[in-house]
Amino acid sequence: MTLRVGYTWPDTTVLGPGHRYVIWLQGCRRRCFRCTSPDLQPLQEGREMLVEAMVEDICTTPDISGITISGGEPLLQAGALAELLERVGSRRPELTVILFTGYRLEQVEESIRDTLLSKVDLLIDGEYIDERNRSDIGLRGSDNQHFHFLTDRLLPQQEEITKGERRREMHMIGEHELLTIGIAPRRRPQDI
Repeated sequence: MTLRVGYTWPDTTVLGPGHRYVIWLQGCRRRCFRCTSPDLQPLQEGREMLVEAMVEDICTTPDISGITISGGEPLLQAGALAELLERVGSRRPELTVILFTGYRLEQVEESIRDTLLSKVDLLIDGEYIDERNRSDIGLRGSDNQHFHFLTDRLLPQQEEITKGERRREMHMIGEHELLTIGIAPRRRPQDI
């Protein structure tokens, strides 16, 4: 089983509490105005990675407290993603899982709720709306998106998640590519 992946990063502190392993899945059919990751939209780009290899990489990454999954649109690869989280969860049950999706929770098929969302601690749902991007909304890109604490494991960090300051990190990938991690800041009128 494989996942089509845009990027991974083994340790960030800007996409959820603690140190987190981040996976950006490739492919999205939505075309949100001013999408922060347009390079992750094409369905056939990125690279295919074996679930087994990703499980090994995540499980052997030291000092992480969780996994954050974004995209693209992660629900387009729900089956393989559920398999990944099942395997990681059996080896590293202490890791929390945050999942971003452009779908609303009520739009998610019951089969995906049962298989994938049952392995997720926090779901952040809803399409990104650029004009609703505000700086005081925590881990959301726009204020129409909702936090769904599907378990109580991240409730102790609820204040940080829902109202915390946005931060960004930048990392070099190879010699010529810069990876920016974090929720995009609100654009100033002169940037629009």
